[in-house]
Amino acid sequence: MTLEEVKELVHSQSVGNFSAISHGISLNQALVSPRRISVTAHDVREGRTTDEHLEVWLVAQEGDEDGYKIILRDDGMFGLASKGFPADTHPILVGWYGSLMSTFLGM
Repeated sequence: MTLEEVKELVHSQSVGNFSAISHGISLNQALVSPRRISVTAHDVREGRTTDEHLEVWLVAQEGDEDGYKIILRDDGMFGLASKGFPADTHPILVGWYGSLMSTFLGM
């Protein structure tokens, strides 16, 4: 997905929803200029933890660097990431929600 495609998708899912509020901020306040970031997806199965590092688009953020981050996969799926433990080098994937609005309201 190119930067222009990301901007177009975010815009198309934002129109008419800019004033929606979640965690005390509007969608319009949360939106940021899209950029690529790394997130870590933790997976626990049968008592074992594995980590997968994902390259995603950051498209919105709650407040400062410690707030929730709305991310976008290259297939168009929106999700949330948050700050992990102090030893984590990247934000941690919370989950995939689908649309921009369902993700924003899920913060």
